[in-house]
Amino acid sequence: MSKLIVTAEKLVFGGDCLARIKGESSDGKVIFVSGLIPGESAEIEIIASKKNFHRGKLVSILVPSSHRVAPPCSYYPECGGCNLLHVSSDFQVTLRQQVLEDIFQREGIPIPVLQTLGGGPLGYRCRMQLTNGGLQQRGKAHSPIPITNCPCGTAEINRWLQQVPFEQRHQGRIQIFGDSRIQSEDKFFWAPTEKEKAVLQVTGKTSRKLQDKVKRRFSGTSLSAATTCTLQISPKKYKPKILSFDVRGFFQSNLGVLEQTIDVLLDYLQEIKSKRGRLSHALDIYSGAGTMSVFLADYFDLVSLVEHNRDALVFAEQNLLGTNHQSFGLSGERWAREFGTKVMESNLPELAFVDPPRSGMEGAVRNFLAQGAIPHIAYLSCDPATQARDCKTLVQAGYTITRVFLLDFYPNTGHLETLVFLEK
Repeated sequence: MSKLIVTAEKLVFGGDCLARIKGESSDGKVIFVSGLIPGESAEIEIIASKKNFHRGKLVSILVPSSHRVAPPCSYYPECGGCNLLHVSSDFQVTLRQQVLEDIFQREGIPIPVLQTLGGGPLGYRCRMQLTNGGLQQRGKAHSPIPITNCPCGTAEINRWLQQVPFEQRHQGRIQIFGDSRIQSEDKFFWAPTEKEKAVLQVTGKTSRKLQDKVKRRFSGTSLSAATTCTLQISPKKYKPKILSFDVRGFFQSNLGVLEQTIDVLLDYLQEIKSKRGRLSHALDIYSGAGTMSVFLADYFDLVSLVEHNRDALVFAEQNLLGTNHQSFGLSGERWAREFGTKVMESNLPELAFVDPPRSGMEGAVRNFLAQGAIPHIAYLSCDPATQARDCKTLVQAGYTITRVFLLDFYPNTGHLETLVFLEK
């Protein structure tokens, strides 16, 4: 493939830079290149061409950015875990803010002053997935990197990586989880992602027992000590909570930023309560194991959880023991069709908290919220593009975006999460 000179214009969601060819050789298409920083000039090689764009491979930097730094990791950039370690941490935040603002602007949605929640750029990640003992090599899914240290990992993660030789690690995919908040002596355990191969890998005694019984409508699901992680989440301003979840499922990888996010949500609830007085009902759609519901239950007379993953909902039932709540083991779409109207008519929620997967809200959920009269919506998202799409519908239905937070859960990557508050 031919080599070309390009100038990087801006970072796009995911971490690549959008660049353009300099000079007469330009064909008008943009080029997406990994490893560049906006403002840099570089020599690149075209490795793939599509109808409207090219993909390029960085060959050499001709004019480096003042924000370029030496990556603090010997595995970078071969390791697929990070893709922005070559950018100074402060400028990374600036770039992610610009990405978020660009995405909402493309949908024609004005947003208020963007606020950012974050922590240190290293030592934050408590959850990783290993394949055949290592992290996947970028672009080579079947070539694991035998890491013995990860600068982004917690001390508990790195202790295990250093103590367990690569050759002795489990073959196949495993989730590893390590953090000081875990309620076991060594603050760490791992579990294979394959359910039939799950074995207990916790050292020491846990401080919490799981109940064996669950509500009848969750028959067919189970709790297993072999894959159950129990930890304490401690917001700075509010009462801590003990949560259990299945380590093979999803849980946030940056617990410090999670605690900051909970602080912001509860601050918001305090404001609502000071204006409205008693809060009767909160709706938690895509609730998972009830991470947010356990905190919402301190403010509302009733919390309604909607979650299609019934294994996660069993943990939510355990986490919410002793609170007034109701759980629906259904997809958001089915819940909106079959129960949404009944819930709205019987006990209108003052707040809807939504935390959908990358695909965003299902159409039925989006329309249910847009057509309803819930006065406050808190929308947590791991994909700002689908969030902006959903928010556009809500804004057109009369909602106003009052606050937007960039949640910097994953420093040194192009990934970002956001929390948007909407009011009607």
